Amino acid sequence: FTADAAHELRTPLAAIRVQAQVALASTDSEAHRHALNQVVAGTQRATRLVEQLLRLARLDPLATLPDAVPLDLNRVAGDILAELLAGMPRRTDDVQLDTASSAHRVAGDAQLLGVALRNLIENALRYTAPGQAITVFVGEDNGETVFGVRDAGSGVPAEDLPKLIERFYRGKDNTSEGSGLGLAIVRRIAQLHGAHLEVGNI
Repeated sequence: FTADAAHELRTPLAAIRVQAQVALASTDSEAHRHALNQVVAGTQRATRLVEQLLRLARLDPLATLPDAVPLDLNRVAGDILAELLAGMPRRTDDVQLDTASSAHRVAGDAQLLGVALRNLIENALRYTAPGQAITVFVGEDNGETVFGVRDAGSGVPAEDLPKLIERFYRGKDNTSEGSGLGLAIVRRIAQLHGAHLEVGNI
């Protein structure tokens, strides 16, 4: 894991260094601005990766949840969705909340469940074009509580589905801005809640 993490961090840091050098050497104001914008974008990606790595480092040693309390998944889903969409108003009409009228209570950690749901929604937003539907849902399936995200994106080849939850796997599209850790974190949080993560095409 440490070797993989070092490799993943080396790439964005190298890109930031190159763009900073371009900015220093540039005498054209437009090229200078573009290079600095790339430095900012690269720093944001590196920050996101470090945050995900630190989160995994905290989750990995845990055998159980240290502070499980009764929670309403409807409220967790609504709060996280409102928080995310406040920062991206252009996608507000694309994302819907589908919850039952009654509360869906579980014993869990609201912060960790929020992290898991945020990762799922951000993943859907990243791979779903504007105008395509994304649904955050809470409900029941064969007597079991289900909690997750559906989207109308193009889907994933069947042979790639099992790999999506592997750490640092980003599929064949390596140009995406994801860290390849989001679904691995969701799986770990699910395990700590006595649940399991399912990914699939619908």
